[in-house]
Amino acid sequence: MLHYLYKSADDCPKPYFISVLFGYLLAIIATIVVMLVFNHGQPALLYLVPGCLGAVLITAFAKGEFSEMWEFSEVEFVTPPDEEESDEDDKKEKEKAKPDTKKDK
Repeated sequence: MLHYLYKSADDCPKPYFISVLFGYLLAIIATIVVMLVFNHGQPALLYLVPGCLGAVLITAFAKGEFSEMWEFSEVEFVTPPDEEESDEDDKKEKEKAKPDTKKDK
């Protein structure tokens, strides 16, 4: 099973990974150039964040996937719908199975 996952991950295209890697490289180079030219260090994130985000945005525009990328939500991938229903059922069963800790006076 693990071999299949490695093989399928290796075979799939990775345009966003490659573009972010390129954007990161350019941002690191910009950080070093600014540091050497102005002889004053700057926070690397000042260049890394725009470099990586810019690379993703450019790639999404080029592939025509900007709206899909902008509307993406991880919530859909956290818990599949089938498991949500079973989680609710499990909670109800646990509540029924709990002994009544309240004592009548």
